Amino acid sequence: MQYQTNLPGHVSTDQFNQMLVTPESFAAKPESLTEQLFVERSLTENRFWLRIMKEHALFLGEGFNRKDTQLIQQTDRFHYYFEQQEKKAYQVPNNVGLVRKLNEESIELVHGFRNFKMTLLILIINCKISGFNFPLLVDHIAREAEYFMRTLTKFNQGILDPIQDAIISENVFWLRIMMEHSRFIASLLDQSERNLVNAARKFGDDFEVLLNQARDVESMLYQKQPTYPIIGKMNKDSENAAQEIRAFKQTGLDLIKSCQIRNVINPLLADHVVREADHFLYMIHVLEERLNTKKMSEMR
Repeated sequence: MQYQTNLPGHVSTDQFNQMLVTPESFAAKPESLTEQLFVERSLTENRFWLRIMKEHALFLGEGFNRKDTQLIQQTDRFHYYFEQQEKKAYQVPNNVGLVRKLNEESIELVHGFRNFKMTLLILIINCKISGFNFPLLVDHIAREAEYFMRTLTKFNQGILDPIQDAIISENVFWLRIMMEHSRFIASLLDQSERNLVNAARKFGDDFEVLLNQARDVESMLYQKQPTYPIIGKMNKDSENAAQEIRAFKQTGLDLIKSCQIRNVINPLLADHVVREADHFLYMIHVLEERLNTKKMSEMR
């Protein structure tokens, strides 16, 4: 049986293909990075993340079994390397070429540390090593290393993601980090601290909701033409949640330092997660400024 193809209103395959709009035509183009912004953002990210990486090495070392001396020595070496690179990040002049070189050195160092973390993760999951480094924690800090490398690589390429894509990807990354922080905190507090444990778990659930919403937006709008109202609201919701978790973490840090709560949280780790919440808020404000500038330029 043959179907009729000459009916009124029939569109041939060739005609239909000509009517299609290719996905590329929906995508916004990357934005260029000025030299001044390149230097400012590169130094900010290096100074923040190199300290974070240095502390990751310390925390990993503390979580190993005492007999794993080679692993402990490796984390000690990474701690030293990141400490030296962090010092360099504060000493380098505001020179594009020297900052680009700093970025390249940081990428190389972090790449090695990321690989070390991933090797550890596989060893832990396969019960080859023991200790107190949770697999999700190791995966968590490996993702942070990948984020740091990805950020510096784009800077050295002289580009920024289109503002909508940047807001989506930053929110998806940071909301997951905040969700996991909340659940790590709940697991490291003594379970007799019922109110704090419940509050930490509630933060974890709230951030999971925001993360899933952000992933829905990612599925719908990533690499598409901007839809500013939805993107702006997502960023604002994240800002409100980040401010709340930041206040909770700071309160926890103060209580830990004054020995008012029962826990097994290293005060440096408590301070570490406060600083990461601060950096999330910093990124939200950077993105808000870019978004407002973009909207203003399109209104002219």
